[in-house]
Amino acid sequence: MKGKYSLKLREWLPQLKRKLLGFRNYFGLPDSSRSLSHLYNYVLHNLYKWLNRLSGRKSYNWNDFKKMLSYFKVEVPKVSKRNLLVDWC
Repeated sequence: MKGKYSLKLREWLPQLKRKLLGFRNYFGLPDSSRSLSHLYNYVLHNLYKWLNRLSGRKSYNWNDFKKMLSYFKVEVPKVSKRNLLVDWC
């Protein structure tokens, strides 16, 4: 995130959204839902921290930050149940 300071938020936040979605699609097994949740929370808290460091004052409070995430449609990763068809014959 540090290297993206010069870019506008609307330019790099969709890329972050795609990365989170790709991570969910690749690692989104039912057993790893807790790990995905921890990763999502870690990314959001670091994003909040770095966005508030950009200026000398606090740019976002947590409610405005959540509104910004909903505007860019960054969603909480949801793990869907996967059914595997096993043919033993």
